[in-house]
Amino acid sequence: MVNINVGMGEIKLSKTPGTYLVAPGLGSCIGLIMYDPKISLAGMVHVVLPDSSATTKEIYSQGKYADLAIPELLKRMINEGANKNNLVVTMAGGAQMFTLEKGSNVLNIGMRNAVAVKAALNKEGLKISASDTGGNKGRTLKIEVSTGIVYVKSIGQAEVILGGNKCLKS
Repeated sequence: MVNINVGMGEIKLSKTPGTYLVAPGLGSCIGLIMYDPKISLAGMVHVVLPDSSATTKEIYSQGKYADLAIPELLKRMINEGANKNNLVVTMAGGAQMFTLEKGSNVLNIGMRNAVAVKAALNKEGLKISASDTGGNKGRTLKIEVSTGIVYVKSIGQAEVILGGNKCLKS
């Protein structure tokens, strides 16, 4: 088995059997997977921030911001032969890693990322089939390319299969 790490702001695709796409160390970031089971094509993006409009710098990575990452991943999937109607979408991450004071959501980038990813998916007409978001623990998300099986491992917990209706938390 070969792991292909998807770092912060990166988008990667694979059709290679025996390969896993892996987004390690998801804290407030969102790992999002699109998978076309008819052609065994997996795509993953490691979203860092919710919205690109607040930045004044040139955007170097289209995977960094939810509003740009979701349409870009979808475009790349379709360019590789995926059918939008076949896509199975899974996401994990979006933890609240820092707090200023009790009850404050100022630094809840994780929640804002999850909301932005869902909005971007909705805009593209895509629905999430399974997710594991929120809380305050980091996670690692991975997909086995040949089978489409998605795994999530939260810090201090056993790795679980994320799919169907089980493990649905958000």
